[in-house]
Amino acid sequence: MRFSPEALLDALPSGITPRRYWIACSGGVDSLVLLHAMAALGERIGDARLAVVHVNHGLSEQAGRWAEHCARQSEALNLSFVLREVDARPSPGEAPEAAAREARYRALAELVEAGDCLLTAHHQDDQAETLLLQLLRGAGPRGLAAMPELQPFSRGWHARPLLGFRREDLVAHAEASGLSWLEDASNADTRLERNFLRHDILPRLKRHFPALATTLSRSARRCAEAAEILQAQAQADMTPLALAADALCVSGLRSLGEVRARNVLYHWIHARGLPVPSEAQLLALWQEVVCAARDAQPLLQWPGAEARRYRDALYVMQPLPAFDAGRQYPWDMATALDLPGLGRLRARAVRGKGVARCRLQGRRISVRFRQGGERLCVEGREGHHSLKKLFQEAGVPPWQRTRIPLLFADDELIAVVDHWLACSFAAQPGQEGILFQLEGES
Repeated sequence: MRFSPEALLDALPSGITPRRYWIACSGGVDSLVLLHAMAALGERIGDARLAVVHVNHGLSEQAGRWAEHCARQSEALNLSFVLREVDARPSPGEAPEAAAREARYRALAELVEAGDCLLTAHHQDDQAETLLLQLLRGAGPRGLAAMPELQPFSRGWHARPLLGFRREDLVAHAEASGLSWLEDASNADTRLERNFLRHDILPRLKRHFPALATTLSRSARRCAEAAEILQAQAQADMTPLALAADALCVSGLRSLGEVRARNVLYHWIHARGLPVPSEAQLLALWQEVVCAARDAQPLLQWPGAEARRYRDALYVMQPLPAFDAGRQYPWDMATALDLPGLGRLRARAVRGKGVARCRLQGRRISVRFRQGGERLCVEGREGHHSLKKLFQEAGVPPWQRTRIPLLFADDELIAVVDHWLACSFAAQPGQEGILFQLEGES
């Protein structure tokens, strides 16, 4: 498709009305074509303002030159320009290009406000490269969908209006318009996967399949449609499996069968804002956790998340923070008590419920945690019962039990926070009482 500002206007997303477009400019031909074409559209983009952003990774000796070039181009077009500098050095074992991409998008996400739309200059050939890379990595429909034309981003959106244009068309437009751009020497380094495909593989394929970029982009769109169907199916399957405590019903998952259950697990974990497991980890989640024996207490961990099971409930959560259950905390109840790894414990004055304040006069109050053997006389039940039995009856998962604060008066257990009070310490109607509340760490 021949490129022109008018063609770009047709390619801008029609379902949103941004108040501002942020144009990501690297100084290369693609982003400069996008920049100049957006500026040429003028009032045809409505009331949306234009601004330019350049992210300096600091990884090249030419980085300063690229930033200056983008700034001059923006100034010539009378557009505001923002420079963001990031530390894109990779962590041990992290690919340099992946580290740079993550750092770049973090910086851009901080810039995009509500109603803003970030524009990047990814084009049809970039889409073809992305699809092939994902295919070679064994990706499924979600990965093969490659880059969407429009997606939510930070507090606004991220659009790629050049995905329908080939790079050669963009270069032809740039040359015809007399634009000057910079070339990144690292783009010629074929040790990098994307560059290897771009320079060594795709040219050969294009000689036999001239429409390669177009057809691969079409495949990416079809994979995106398939991924959308999978998400809708996951939502339909997930709804009847949801339990009250942010958990899923294990027996219900197993009744779906492995393929549909793994689809549910992927989308459920993603929807909760947790890092999604790899394909191998997702398979392990099915085999080692979902399909474990009912009385098992399996634990599966991956970076940033962990899965646990108790009875017929599956829990996926952030890794539990370090916590010392052997510590004891003296407490005057006048101020909130910080419990490292758990949050803050507060005592709130009430009347006619909670622990009777008069029963605590002259007693040393402390917060402890379950060590085993603790017993409590619960209101409405005869005799003392072990906390183990009470927790089992209440369905409290084992990993939570040692993290629940226990209130002691001297050495007498008087309350299990958010669960039970000792019947002999319960406030009577009209009496001043105290309620204990644990506020989780933010």
